[in-house]
Amino acid sequence: MMIRPILTTKANMRWMVLQVLFIVHCSLFISPTMAQNDTRLRQVYIQAASDYQLGRIEQARDSMLLYLDNFHGNDRQNALRLIALSYLARFDTKHTEQYATLLLAENPYYSVTSQDPPTFADIVNNIKAGMTATITTASSQAETLAEVPVPTTLITEQMIRDSGGRNLQEVLAAFVPGMNIVDCNDDVNISMRGIYSNTQEKILIMLNGHRMNSHATNTAAPDFSISLEKVKQIEVLRGPASSLYGGVALTAVVNIITKQGVDLDGLYAKAGAGNHGQLRADVVFGKRYFDLDMLVWGSIYHSKGERYGVNKDREDGLFTMPVDYVRIGRIGSPQPTYDFGLQIGYHGLQFLYNTHFTHVVSPFTTTTLALSYDHDRYRTYNGHQPGFSVYSHHADMSYQFSLMNFQFKAAVTYDKSDLMRYQVISDEPITALNTALGLPAELSTIFSTCSGLSRYVNGQEQDYGVQLKGNYSYNLGDEHKGNIGFGAEYGHFQLDDIRFQVGYNFEETLSETPALRNAGKGSENSGDAYLQLKHQWRSLIVNAGLRYDYKHRYDRSKVNEFSPRVALILTRPKWNARLSYSKSFVDAPYIYRKANLLNTLMEGLDASQAEPLSPERIHSFQLSFAGNGWLRGLDFEVNGFYNRANNLIMTHVLDYSNASKNQTIGVELMAKYHSPQTFGDDQRAPMSRFTADMNLTWTHTLKSNLMGLKLPEELNNFYTTDINANNNTPALRANLVVGWQATRQLRLHGHLLFESRQTSYNTDLVQIVKALNLIDIASKYYNDGDREQAEHYGLMAVEAMQHIVMARKMPARAIVNVGAAYTIGRVTLGVNIHNLLGTRYHRSGMNTNLVPQQGRWLMGSVACRL
Repeated sequence: MMIRPILTTKANMRWMVLQVLFIVHCSLFISPTMAQNDTRLRQVYIQAASDYQLGRIEQARDSMLLYLDNFHGNDRQNALRLIALSYLARFDTKHTEQYATLLLAENPYYSVTSQDPPTFADIVNNIKAGMTATITTASSQAETLAEVPVPTTLITEQMIRDSGGRNLQEVLAAFVPGMNIVDCNDDVNISMRGIYSNTQEKILIMLNGHRMNSHATNTAAPDFSISLEKVKQIEVLRGPASSLYGGVALTAVVNIITKQGVDLDGLYAKAGAGNHGQLRADVVFGKRYFDLDMLVWGSIYHSKGERYGVNKDREDGLFTMPVDYVRIGRIGSPQPTYDFGLQIGYHGLQFLYNTHFTHVVSPFTTTTLALSYDHDRYRTYNGHQPGFSVYSHHADMSYQFSLMNFQFKAAVTYDKSDLMRYQVISDEPITALNTALGLPAELSTIFSTCSGLSRYVNGQEQDYGVQLKGNYSYNLGDEHKGNIGFGAEYGHFQLDDIRFQVGYNFEETLSETPALRNAGKGSENSGDAYLQLKHQWRSLIVNAGLRYDYKHRYDRSKVNEFSPRVALILTRPKWNARLSYSKSFVDAPYIYRKANLLNTLMEGLDASQAEPLSPERIHSFQLSFAGNGWLRGLDFEVNGFYNRANNLIMTHVLDYSNASKNQTIGVELMAKYHSPQTFGDDQRAPMSRFTADMNLTWTHTLKSNLMGLKLPEELNNFYTTDINANNNTPALRANLVVGWQATRQLRLHGHLLFESRQTSYNTDLVQIVKALNLIDIASKYYNDGDREQAEHYGLMAVEAMQHIVMARKMPARAIVNVGAAYTIGRVTLGVNIHNLLGTRYHRSGMNTNLVPQQGRWLMGSVACRL
């Protein structure tokens, strides 16, 4: 009974030995055979590429099709590209798109080279856009929204139209969770997750990757000087991004991507007019001539502003309103704001030039005094009346090329800006303000006896830069792929001239000393280098980066900053999840550091006593989950964040300090519904019949020194504050933007904004003045021996000090904007109504009293496409 199993086992062992010997024999034979096959396939590709270059198109194509299944990895990618190019050479667009699609499926990061025909580049880019929305801002490379290392909002051209946004500020506030409008009286401003300044200097704004923020002030206002008609899409990184973009990218990055000439293929002109003296004109021309792509744009805007009545008798009893009305939304006085630009592309060579001008007129006087004033009585400086204005010129020349699996981009940049902040202090003498401001004797006399008081600051800056960026793509078999990004940059900044003047009696100015003027000038040099890795293994992506920034300041102090980031991303067919950490910084603006120096010199102190300023920093953790296709046409994203910021700069009346901090948590929800595509406003642009974009943000401040109060010495021992609350930031904010293609010619759109009640915390300069006056009166009575009166006024001073921080409540509000566009042939008639219900509400910002907002504004327009 045991013989058969033993025999069977022996037979099995013999069979196993024979199998092993056969496998060894085959491996000895196959190894050189595989090597020979790889060599042969390489020779086949080289011969096909040669045939293609010699014009033997069909022969090249057919040989690649014959051996296509045998190619793998980079060789297969090259084979697919050659097949697609061969079909393109015979004007077979259908098969070109088919094999270009296979190429992108093989390598989603594939980028066209300067050797590729422009038509092939268009096909590849169109396929990318059709497969899924792609952006370049998050990692300096084309990638889908599911792959980006930080939560990102993509705003398309049609979304901009449907929002009815009149400028970049309103478009961002409509679509980007966490962004809300703040009003600092003399600037078009926006905050990100509760962090902001008295100007927009915490968010990096770029035009096709070119920095638009001033190097002197870090400011780039999202106002009417940025034309929206030239925009193809806006990419917004919601979170710190210094690991790629260095300083200024503290809380977010906004990259404005312009159209290409081929996108327009002609001329687009639009003119509009509305109430409150609004006038607007836009022209965009785009064309592609063989390999040359060109885009030219121009835009102007002007408004007289909405007349808003104010009560001349103020509750504080110390000041009165000199004029019984103010102008809200006054832009351009008298010169309109404008935006002109030129963009030229030839193969891998790109040239961009943009010049723009902005002028925003403040409704009220400076700081929390918030007095009305007679704008037209004040003298002009360089042709400009009171307001905040910037002349800017931006230019860059870049060349992009590929070598094997490397892509390189080299660029030189030049920026020049003329910055002016002309602020009215008061139409009437303000004796009570002298003590609070601690003014020098000469200024104190002027403030006490003269009317028509103002402050004028003006400077001209120039910036030069050189950049080199690279990217290496690799493919390690079927499951591992990715790329390595690297880059370096050098920049030089100089402030050529600066004026710091005090005006009085509406027309006169205090003599400017040469010492002060020369003290404002200076130059700084900076350099940086970054490295990032993006590796994908099956559905898991690791994206990590590190950047080092160095700056040599004008006073020989140095800034050394490391900005890391890391993200883990899990992508699945219908959902993706992301966990990320990033740290960012922004150096204290040059003009702030100089202002502290100038104020110190004006007080007769040594320059070494000027308060130094350090970079502002923020750490951010984010966890997000996104789903697509769960319901037909519906995509959504949920993101939770925790921000910890420190060294935030607070703007005081005359100087600045690193006095504030902020710890905030929040949840952001985005949802997008697009019905199936039907028809559009022209034959080339099919669109969804109905679209809806919704976002909701909940923000809660855990800990914050909101005010960073810097009180006069007399009050320091009497008052301290530590307010942990949202400041000018609603706890709950929601937007709904809808578009409906009612007929082939008519498209309707609407935007609903809801903001829960909020509180504005600011230093109340009026109460400080009142408290100081009462202390002075109490001291006089005390010195005269009248203890009763001294105690009486002392108690009144204590009461006034309890209101040094004004906490102004703003009720919840809902704002409705609507509009329509009707197309007849090449002509489109449009109308937009902002604040349809005429809701009256207020906003505020840093060192700003409550500012009334615009009521019902409407504009009609006529556009023509030629």
